[in-house]
Amino acid sequence: MPARIPYLAHLAVRCLLGCAVLGPCASACAETEAVAPVQYLEESLIHEDPAQEAQLQAMVDAAVAARLAGIPRPRYIPMTDLAPPKGLILLKTDPRRGEFPFGLAIGGYMQLRWFEFARDATQWINAAGTSLPVNNINTFNINRFLLSFHGHVVDERLIYNFALFGTTNVGIRSGVVPIGLLGWKFDDAATVGCGVTPVPGTREWLEASPWTTGIDRSMANTFFRPGFSPGMAAIGSLAEKTLHYQAGVWNAIDGGTTGVLRRGTSMAWAGNTWWEPWGPFGLGTSDMEHHEAAVIRVGTSGVYAPTYANPLVGSNPEDTLVRLSDGTPLAAAGALGKGTQVERFLYQLATVDAAWKWQGVGAFFEYYWRLLDDFSGQGPFDRTSMFDQGGMAYLSWCFVPRTYEIYGRSSVVTGPYGTGQEYGGGLNWYLKQTRQARLTFEALHINRNPAQNFLYPYRAGYTGTAIQTQFVVVF
Repeated sequence: MPARIPYLAHLAVRCLLGCAVLGPCASACAETEAVAPVQYLEESLIHEDPAQEAQLQAMVDAAVAARLAGIPRPRYIPMTDLAPPKGLILLKTDPRRGEFPFGLAIGGYMQLRWFEFARDATQWINAAGTSLPVNNINTFNINRFLLSFHGHVVDERLIYNFALFGTTNVGIRSGVVPIGLLGWKFDDAATVGCGVTPVPGTREWLEASPWTTGIDRSMANTFFRPGFSPGMAAIGSLAEKTLHYQAGVWNAIDGGTTGVLRRGTSMAWAGNTWWEPWGPFGLGTSDMEHHEAAVIRVGTSGVYAPTYANPLVGSNPEDTLVRLSDGTPLAAAGALGKGTQVERFLYQLATVDAAWKWQGVGAFFEYYWRLLDDFSGQGPFDRTSMFDQGGMAYLSWCFVPRTYEIYGRSSVVTGPYGTGQEYGGGLNWYLKQTRQARLTFEALHINRNPAQNFLYPYRAGYTGTAIQTQFVVVF
């Protein structure tokens, strides 16, 4: 039926023109003679005056546009230099016109990665005296995918952010992990909510993985940081949006491993604050945007958490399993001496960080201190406490503004059971001059790695060279 509209309009105009020139009867007869029975609609179209037909089509298009103008339609809002993309806004009502307050947008990202690891040793011996193999690795994966739904409901201050996270690094039939926050935004100074969120224990952990300078976060951050957990948090900005904070209480430092079998009433308390005195720092720690004036960011964080030592690895690779500085899980049998097994301990973490951007050059540094003590379980233990420390650093230069960037990175972890380190660098290519599409090539040398995470190139105890290529798209 809609296909007949241009033709009917054409007939109407011809009829009116005919009546005006030849009279009503002549017009009708002429039209009757011109239109004969046809099999297809296209055969009945008379193309005598292209200009007239274009005018008629413009009239129809204007009428359709007027009808659609009052219907909410999806629109996409891309990222800016200071904020991530808002995604595809499916619906956002206007309460000022009496509409029910509701908003819904869809966003997310995907990381495609090729990872190869060439070992420099065939085995390593952990703190319990067990010999474990070191393997070569060569694999393709959807390293991460995340689909988020965010907006507001009932009131513009009642906000929600729900996301589904997954990876093929633990098999193509691996589960999808739900994360998100439901909260009330009082104003820019404070949003209070509950949900499953990152425990804010380090700065690099709070940098979303699409905005890291290289391929993923550092070895030191992977070793020290907490994980995701259900909890309650407050987030906001003060002092004309120069001072920012995240703080709250969570079930545990990680809801997937140490939190899954939690007993008692103890919880994890954590907070992170940072200061941007020279203006908004923007996304990431590299300066692909080429700031004309320098900007800096300094911050600190801390975690206090009585924790249960769970030797089980969860289905989410982002789970945090507390380890000794040689990579041995703290909860492993014999980790702190023959016949011992830690069941409970106190986890305390503190960090400081600083970052700087100017005219394509970016620098980022973070240092970590971690104290584990108050051990309980099967003893006696070789030590009553354990102090580990470490740091990480990035230096980058975007030598073609918003397009090509080189970087170097390094991190180190040291403690009573040894020292691990990494160093290397890579190249970023920002497609279409945006962070929303980036291709990265990176090479790292890793020596006695103490961290483990299958989303990263880190396997506990491994020594060797990691080569990675990653394509990330954010939408």
